[in-house]
Amino acid sequence: MSARLTAAAAAMIVLAQPGWPQQQDGSGSVQLEEIVVTAQKRSESLQSVPLAVSVITGDDLQRQHFFDASQLQYAVPSLQQESVNNQVGATNFFIRGVGTALYGPAAESSVSTIIDDVVMARPSMGVVQFFDLDRVEVLRGPQGTLFGKNASAGVVNIVTAQPRLGVLETVDHLSYGKTNDGSAGNEIIAQGALNLPVSQSSAARISAFVTRQNGFADNVFQSEDLGVKEYGARLKYFWQPSEALQVYLAGDYAHESGPGGSVLIRRFDAPGGFVAAEDASAGIVASPKNARVAGNAPTFNHFELGGASARLVYSLLGGYSLTNIAAYRAYRDISGLDTDLLPISFFDGNTQARQQKQLSDELRLVSPAGGRFEYQLGLLYLYVRDYGSLFQTANLEPVFPPPPPGFIANTGVIGSSLIRNNNYAAYGQGKLALINAVRLILGGRLTYDDVSGLGTSSGAGFVLPLQPAFTIPSGFTKANFSFKTGLEADVAQEVLAYATFARGYKSPTFGGATGVQPIRPEIPLATEVGLKSTLLDRRLMLNLALFHTKFEDFQAQAYDASLLRFTTTNAGVLLAKGVELDVRAVPLAGLSLTGGMTFNDAVYQSFRGDSCYFGQPLATSGRGVCLPNGSTDSTGNQLALAPRWVGSLMGTYEHSLGPRLDAVFTSTYYYRSGISYTAAHDPRTLVGGYGIFGGSIGVQTKDGHWRAAVFARNLFDKRVPTFIVADPVSPLYGDVSHGGDYFQQFAESSFRTVGLSLDIQF
Repeated sequence: MSARLTAAAAAMIVLAQPGWPQQQDGSGSVQLEEIVVTAQKRSESLQSVPLAVSVITGDDLQRQHFFDASQLQYAVPSLQQESVNNQVGATNFFIRGVGTALYGPAAESSVSTIIDDVVMARPSMGVVQFFDLDRVEVLRGPQGTLFGKNASAGVVNIVTAQPRLGVLETVDHLSYGKTNDGSAGNEIIAQGALNLPVSQSSAARISAFVTRQNGFADNVFQSEDLGVKEYGARLKYFWQPSEALQVYLAGDYAHESGPGGSVLIRRFDAPGGFVAAEDASAGIVASPKNARVAGNAPTFNHFELGGASARLVYSLLGGYSLTNIAAYRAYRDISGLDTDLLPISFFDGNTQARQQKQLSDELRLVSPAGGRFEYQLGLLYLYVRDYGSLFQTANLEPVFPPPPPGFIANTGVIGSSLIRNNNYAAYGQGKLALINAVRLILGGRLTYDDVSGLGTSSGAGFVLPLQPAFTIPSGFTKANFSFKTGLEADVAQEVLAYATFARGYKSPTFGGATGVQPIRPEIPLATEVGLKSTLLDRRLMLNLALFHTKFEDFQAQAYDASLLRFTTTNAGVLLAKGVELDVRAVPLAGLSLTGGMTFNDAVYQSFRGDSCYFGQPLATSGRGVCLPNGSTDSTGNQLALAPRWVGSLMGTYEHSLGPRLDAVFTSTYYYRSGISYTAAHDPRTLVGGYGIFGGSIGVQTKDGHWRAAVFARNLFDKRVPTFIVADPVSPLYGDVSHGGDYFQQFAESSFRTVGLSLDIQF
């Protein structure tokens, strides 16, 4: 282990998630406040939940100036994320090294996103700016028994602020940041929420946001806005006509324009190759720090997302409750990019459009808590319709002359896919007290998927079609039973030990050359042993989890050289095992130390048929070599995007400045060991370990009415990409023999940002 890694690991004994509020006992001693979560779909203390959960409050997100889902990884060590350029704005989460980052948006995510009890069937459905939130819960490991329809690797459970009866208040945030990116680097965020009492038994909450972020890249060939503009609003209504009935109604809408973090930027050009020469003519030098492009075709994005939900909670006799959540969500997106990002008309056209909608209804019966046997039962129906279209064109100039009259381009393809999924599920989970201190955990879920698909391809209008024309229908049905079992025990006062085993499930999907070939379901087998403790008179919270998860038929992405594009496939078997540590402490009044660390040994136990990388050694057999059929065996490699060590550290200190004001200091540190963005460990997609510092200095009133701060994210400007991919067009350039060409993408956290913020609450 390197000295740098050893030092980082040692520092992580007081590691990091956001600071937590303090309270005082009767003697005036500071204590940690109880954290209430809904990680098992009922309100309970975090320390009584027998699974690994990280919780970040809305206020903590604002203190760290995190307003985007991609920034969550800097607060939760077991969580990573990767962007995919044809799902603009979507965040593909990875938990314990396992997630889904595919070019097929019809594929479901291994990490499920839940917003206010509604499962998001696709990553793009979960695009949401963090504003007016109550908290975010990150549940590690398979959670299919209670959550959603998949959740084979975990759940990101987002809970927005609820309307409050009898309270008139406004909560506002305004911040300006200067980012050291490739363009002007301005970041402006404005958010506001208003809670309105409507009657004695009802209230409404209205919240809205506007964001403007300059581009992370600068086009030096033509004037082009590569930034992103976002705005959105949420309306909630709460009505309690009687003590037995509660009604929640909600609607939201969000709009996004501009490519933002989806812009592909040259990271490496093959020396002496075609791309290197063209980039040099435009003054572009490909490198890990490069933030300049020279595309002659536009890069754009227009995205709309919205939905509505109704939740009814009815309290029955004896403490039972019945909940029904009905929801509808839809989004549409059209995006385009200059595929070659060169100042010539080589491979310019790449326009994609997608429309998705989902309709869901969940009925849940919950028993009273604290009895000898507590349980919940549920039924879920989820309908998803996904329509996508693709329009790719290439003139291949100056290698070939312009296309003849009457043709769209020299080569290209027009394709589409239509996928429908009807999902039905019945689930239940219970806890039986064997003796006072020991409880048995049992849960199961029966899932049935009925999926149909239609894929089309046309080469009409092209001199040489990129692929043959076809219209292929497809479909499948699949039934599955997943389950969870385990034990929990109170081994001492405020110390809980638990051990669980779960079999999860992720639905089959479509992939292959046509895009509608069935891909087998993903099945995790997970064991977790944990300890949750609150010590030193509630001044120290220490949680430990050991995990061992085996995934069978993991759904992954592989490059098809004959099609010049990526396809979805089954990777075989992978194994993730390791240990997680969460610490929170209040050593003295005003000071909070919070942290987390993860060690994860995650490898492909079997991954034959992976994509060869450019320049990979050739051989007729063996691992880590390119075989005659154009594939490689990546068995034994660490999972893509799975660091062995991750940790974060945050300290918050409040110091009185007098009878009305407090000074507030925060300091954050995040460390991640090296990763590869590809399963084959392509040397050009490796990123070494790094540490990121941040923090803020501010002043706030003791009554909490306002807070002003100077903040910094990524203070030392570590240029960390969110995505690295080999340029799939390199074979057409003839650059493969020179080592190939590579792209990268950046997000706001990839650059240093320094700014001012103001929070107001009345």
